[in-house]
Amino acid sequence: MRHLEPLDTDNNLEEAEIAQINNLQRNSMAVNELRQQLERQRAQPSAEFCEECGEDIPQARREAVPGVQFCIYCQSKMEKLRANYRRPDDSSE
Repeated sequence: MRHLEPLDTDNNLEEAEIAQINNLQRNSMAVNELRQQLERQRAQPSAEFCEECGEDIPQARREAVPGVQFCIYCQSKMEKLRANYRRPDDSSE
């Protein structure tokens, strides 16, 4: 009968905890990087991506309409919705 050495469970738990902490730190850094990227995009007067759908806004549209925030599809969709929500007696526009 052989005598078995006790498992070093404390060391195994510590390694697992360190691995989890490292994963959390990497995830946290990735989230912070994405937040900074989003803030930079929002700070630009004319974003390259539609704020509604996230699709690329073509350069020609960005040049033609400085400060544009929406692609042509989302812009027209919002204008149609806005037109449908106007009251019949709203003749100011």
